[in-house]
Amino acid sequence: MRKYHVGILGCGVISRTYVSDIQTFYPALHIVSCADTRAEAAANLAEAFHIPRVCTPEELLEDEDVDIVVNLTPPQMHVPLNRKILQAGRHLFCEKPFAPTLQEAEELLKLAEEKGVMAACAPDTFLASGLQSVRYYLDTGLIGKPFFVTANMTSFGPETWHPAPEAFYRRGAGPVFDMGPYYLSALTALLGPIESISAIGTSASPSRHIYVGPEAGGEIVPEVNTHVSALLKMQSGIPVSLNISFDIYRSHLPMFEIYGDGGTLAYPDPNFGGGTPQVYRKEQYTDTVYQHTPEAEERRRAFRDLPELFTRHRDYSRGIGVLDLASAIENKRQPRCGGDFLLHVTEALEGLMTASENGKAVTMRTSCARPLPLTPGSAIDQV
Repeated sequence: MRKYHVGILGCGVISRTYVSDIQTFYPALHIVSCADTRAEAAANLAEAFHIPRVCTPEELLEDEDVDIVVNLTPPQMHVPLNRKILQAGRHLFCEKPFAPTLQEAEELLKLAEEKGVMAACAPDTFLASGLQSVRYYLDTGLIGKPFFVTANMTSFGPETWHPAPEAFYRRGAGPVFDMGPYYLSALTALLGPIESISAIGTSASPSRHIYVGPEAGGEIVPEVNTHVSALLKMQSGIPVSLNISFDIYRSHLPMFEIYGDGGTLAYPDPNFGGGTPQVYRKEQYTDTVYQHTPEAEERRRAFRDLPELFTRHRDYSRGIGVLDLASAIENKRQPRCGGDFLLHVTEALEGLMTASENGKAVTMRTSCARPLPLTPGSAIDQV
């Protein structure tokens, strides 16, 4: 694959993870420029990672040396900036969410087609070592036929660590649009498309105290629910219990577990690219009927770690979706994080918000195939 030149638009917190991982692990991607409305932020990123050019957002879009623009701006800016990037004839990889509504996402993908470019969107964590390994074990029947999933993103909000947490509580953000994409993408990549969504939304408090950053000591009044509990029905008939929260300090709920008629598959966190899958097989439970031994009883108690079948370079990683987009451009195929998959996840996010705000079930109108899996044992830069 030829080398693709990448421009970074938005030089905030997440940009450092993207730039570091792209520069370290994906030689087919070469970051040539970065831009931000805050000139100092762009300059600091360029200095830290030796990026050749610092420019304004307008200059970045006009730079014909840039093949792919990675949009890492705040969520409320994604749609207008995505439109500008595509109108400039640049391939686009956007941080989640791509758009707050299905209609806007469809319009953007139509614009991309008109301009002869491709668009894809995070999360790309379902392409990394942990969840690709889960998919392999699931598809090979390790736990038999899946019949239920529980997924729980139970954490406190970003106001204790992020320097500008206000954006996380505006319309188009909140826990659903910030963290929901990781879980919805993982569910769809592993189990196929979603049929319907029911949800209830609430908030533990009417305001949020800011602990760090320039606004420390201030308060945020959220524009969205900060806790959503949902029941999803997959097209396969599998029900999914999903909780997404910025209100929970600590929980014992599993983050991601798939239950089959032959056992349970567990994954530590869909937000992370690396993570050790675990399995509990039914035989561990039933063997004690036949073997009254301490060894059998010990097997009965514990989940077992499973090997990851792909290279895990970092637990918290970003950038493989940008590589996959470049590969899609090169090979004239649909990016795994784009097309119908992108539209379906976007509609599911919008459906979660709608159902949680009006209390009515939402029937999905989009569908998609599961993205093509990666090949077990492949090199870290092969997609």
